[in-house]
Amino acid sequence: MQSMTGFGRGESAQPTFTLQVEIKSLNHRFQEILLRLPRRYQGLEERVRRALQERFHRGRFEVQARLLGIPPERAFLSADLALAEQYLRVARHLKATLGLSGEVTINDLLRFREIFNLTETTPELEDLWQEFEPAFSQALEELEAMRRQEGAYLREILEKHLADLDRLLDQLETLKKDHLPQAQKQLETRILKLLQGQELDPLRLHQEAVILADRIDFSEELDRLRSHRQHFSQVLSRPGPHGRKLDFLCQEMFREITTLANKAASAVISQVAVEIKTVIEKLREQVQNLE
Repeated sequence: MQSMTGFGRGESAQPTFTLQVEIKSLNHRFQEILLRLPRRYQGLEERVRRALQERFHRGRFEVQARLLGIPPERAFLSADLALAEQYLRVARHLKATLGLSGEVTINDLLRFREIFNLTETTPELEDLWQEFEPAFSQALEELEAMRRQEGAYLREILEKHLADLDRLLDQLETLKKDHLPQAQKQLETRILKLLQGQELDPLRLHQEAVILADRIDFSEELDRLRSHRQHFSQVLSRPGPHGRKLDFLCQEMFREITTLANKAASAVISQVAVEIKTVIEKLREQVQNLE
């Protein structure tokens, strides 16, 4: 189990520079990857994205790389000799025509940037990946380790809330045993009060009791609630990702306990239902952090 929050940092040293890579992940409904790479490594963006997508399922990932020092650049400087000769010839012609003094020197020619051509060659992507990959892999390992550590902590919290949920569901089971007889007794009392001493038809009372029992029986809702709770534990025990499945189960449990409370129409059961809703909300709050 992994949390969606974590941080990892990696570093690799080269002869003339050091590369630092940091990866931060935050909660996100889907997967979002933001890259801030030096120009030297921008050709690796798709490869970096693919590595994150293969390793993680959900989260907002921010990858930042920094260069400390100067990487070796492959640059070649050349001169346009024909153009330089033209500059020199024109300069000497001006000197002779205008009667100027002095000689044309190399420093004069260096001022004409058009004479010189600087050509930069980009290293092969595979060579750049060999530079980038050690620091990036180290950051990935640290990030995953932190996400797993946070995931283990979240599992402990979820297990605690599930224990509270089981205790409250057991209370509902106990209340259910006495719920129908009490409701039938209350129905009989209300009917007698309305009749005001008139004779009560046992058959009619039985019919009303059957209708009441069907209307207030929450056995199906409680069974489905327990089924969702067991499914919750099953999902926890399986390999991830877990977040979306558990979030859906929380929604289903909340729906069932709401229906149950409405059917029961009992103040005592409603109080237990409120406690169950609180526990489910706590579960869902933690589930939001899971991958």
